Amino acid sequence: MNKKHDEVTSEKQKKDYFKNSQQILLLVILIVLFTLTFFCSLFYISRYYDAKININKDSKVLEVKTKYNNVLITNNGSINKTIEEEDAKYNKEYLIEKESTVKFKTKQDADEDGVIHINVRYNIDKNDFTSQAIASTNNDILVRFKYSYDNKKWEYVNNVISTTDSTLNPLMGSYYDISGLVSNLKVSTNFEIKNKIGKTTTMYWKCETLIKNIDDNIGKNITAEFKIEYKDND
Repeated sequence: MNKKHDEVTSEKQKKDYFKNSQQILLLVILIVLFTLTFFCSLFYISRYYDAKININKDSKVLEVKTKYNNVLITNNGSINKTIEEEDAKYNKEYLIEKESTVKFKTKQDADEDGVIHINVRYNIDKNDFTSQAIASTNNDILVRFKYSYDNKKWEYVNNVISTTDSTLNPLMGSYYDISGLVSNLKVSTNFEIKNKIGKTTTMYWKCETLIKNIDDNIGKNITAEFKIEYKDND
């Protein structure tokens, strides 16, 4: 009788031990999974905020509020590039693309449609690239400008651009030769944006600064700023 009882007890202890072992193993697996999930989440959250910081670090934001309109201009147009030997290792050209935006909202209770005006500028502070007597798309540094209302379909600027003391004519591909030029380019002046009552319009502007013949331009620098300016309505 005792022997049978002992066998039953032993069998029960084995089952309990096996059950406890399974529970402990399951608990360990859950802890490991939770730990991995936790650290992965921290990693991606950290990357997200780092990305936000990187995006906004060089941004210049201007907000203008009137009775019926709200204008938010975000400029991400700072350029400061020195050509390095690494840049010339695999490429003959180097492209710098910058984008600035203007978000224009007209309130629902406005008496009439909204209208604002902006200036678009490309200010060159330093330019080591050799100026050539004849403008050409084969010269060392070019720039072109484009805008869009949906960030998909783009329209290139293709007209004469005034500078501080001269003018620039568009070349093939809507490029402008800025080799050796240190000046303020008036890309667009008094550009009008209209808005229906209760609507929001977002306009995107981009500049593409293309540096060519990199092998011959190692060590040369371009420092400029592409920006949208709010123009008070007279």
